[in-house]
Amino acid sequence: MAKEKEEEKKQPVSSGDPKIDAVKQLIFGESMQQYDAEFNEIKALIKRTRNEIESELNDTRDQLNNIINELRTDMNKKVTQLRSDMDEAVTDLDNRKVNRKLLGALLQEMGKQIAE
Repeated sequence: MAKEKEEEKKQPVSSGDPKIDAVKQLIFGESMQQYDAEFNEIKALIKRTRNEIESELNDTRDQLNNIINELRTDMNKKVTQLRSDMDEAVTDLDNRKVNRKLLGALLQEMGKQIAE
């Protein structure tokens, strides 16, 4: 029974008899036209709203992509600067080590010369 009621709802309201359809049109025609107009207005409003939301989403996505790209650029600059600073620090440490070795060697040489 439930299936029969669902099927009746799915079927068009047309009775198949043109006279009955004409009477329905006379009785409900003005209301149906008003409903159709209201539905069309609602559809248009939904479409406009959807387009506006899609446009705002696209703008927001573009802005976020720009921010992300700026952050990437900044991060790359900072990473490059940190690498450069680290290379300089390592080079400085190597120079200090070399200088200690050189100083040690010079002191040993001086010690030998004094001892002679």
